[in-house]
Amino acid sequence: MWQLKNDFYSLFQKSKLAPIDGLRSISCLTIIAVHMITLLNLFITPYPTHEWMIYMKTYSFRLLSLLGLTLETFFVLSGFLLTLKCIEQNYFLTWKGYLFYIFRRACRFWPGLLLITIVMLVLGEPKGNWMSFWLFYQNQIDLKYWSPGYAALWSVSLDMQIHIILPIVLYIILSSTSNYRRTYSVLYILVILSIIYSLVVFNPQTMNLTTLHYRYNTLALFTPQRILDWIASKYNVTLGFEQAIEPSPMKPYMETFYLPVIGRYSSFVIGSILAFNFMNAKNSCVTSYGKMKKYLYLTLTSLLIFMLTQIVEPDEVNDVILTISLSIIRQLFATSQAFILFCALCPSTHPYHSSLIRSFLSLRLWTPIAKLSYLVYILHFRIGLELIMSNSNLFNPKQTSIDCLTLICLLLVLIICLVLAVVWYIFVEKPFERLIDKILPKNEKTHTK
Repeated sequence: MWQLKNDFYSLFQKSKLAPIDGLRSISCLTIIAVHMITLLNLFITPYPTHEWMIYMKTYSFRLLSLLGLTLETFFVLSGFLLTLKCIEQNYFLTWKGYLFYIFRRACRFWPGLLLITIVMLVLGEPKGNWMSFWLFYQNQIDLKYWSPGYAALWSVSLDMQIHIILPIVLYIILSSTSNYRRTYSVLYILVILSIIYSLVVFNPQTMNLTTLHYRYNTLALFTPQRILDWIASKYNVTLGFEQAIEPSPMKPYMETFYLPVIGRYSSFVIGSILAFNFMNAKNSCVTSYGKMKKYLYLTLTSLLIFMLTQIVEPDEVNDVILTISLSIIRQLFATSQAFILFCALCPSTHPYHSSLIRSFLSLRLWTPIAKLSYLVYILHFRIGLELIMSNSNLFNPKQTSIDCLTLICLLLVLIICLVLAVVWYIFVEKPFERLIDKILPKNEKTHTK
């Protein structure tokens, strides 16, 4: 069952679709950076103090919105890989195959969930609904039942829910349409419906994210007071604010817009569209048409990323612009990431192919980080919390630039998480995967990673 040497060396073996590793690794690093910033700015007294004004001039503050969107990249990749399996293997033609797939997907997550559970028990954790992340419904419960150790795991629950729903949707679409053009139409309609839903449920009066981001510590907006009291007591630290903002001004946004499947499925569907485009490109003989479009789309992608780094004064945005921009931004960013990945994956004869993007995303540097990205992701927030709060005298943004502290914390947390992840990967995750292979019937072993 244990193949320690082979499993360790497998961390450095490139996958068939190597550019995915690069995009996954970069997204993992940026998400860690986002959460390090949100932990560090807990020590900064909020707007309109002088120290908050200094914080607003930093790269950390400027990049926070952009970096926070990179979670969409994970969703795009997840939808892409799932759809690719459906297309290539016709895997969900039977209910038995579907149920085995769901079981395999849960087994993909459970070893990592066991790891973060052990870490939380060792480091200490306030009360919370731990069963919610083990059974993949964390994004459906009230934020007051969350705990800091698994705060980031809501996306794992979302991913599992999508992997239950999306195969059925794809099966219905592929069964009822005779060509890819109609399939594209249905998928595009689903994306448009997600935008319409966002436009309907978004309330600029109760979800004014521009003002909230501009004036408040992120965690202070939705972290229950009991959690903040636990942090202050356990680590003997003084936070930059006295009380959590209650009732949470972020609660309406989180519960209707940010956490539920209906508000987040669009990035997975965009990943599905990417999979169909990729399969078509592999069978296409086009060699010249479209190069100008490639440069246009890459320019628009760069412009979008640039716009997301600009600081916007709350008074400069009216309600209509705020509603529209926040209703489409995730879809636009997910589309931009899907296009970048397509440029790297499509055949060299395709007009959208970019050897530069492919080479960068295929660097060997990304391979081990990508293969351990799930374990790193579930560990990083609790490890970061422990690191920063236990050494608050060293990681104090009032004394040292938060930009420097973010980079230092990112590096330290990444190293710690990688070490833990490697050990868990070769001693638990891979052996568990082989055990499941033995338990399942031979023809049911294929699964999406």
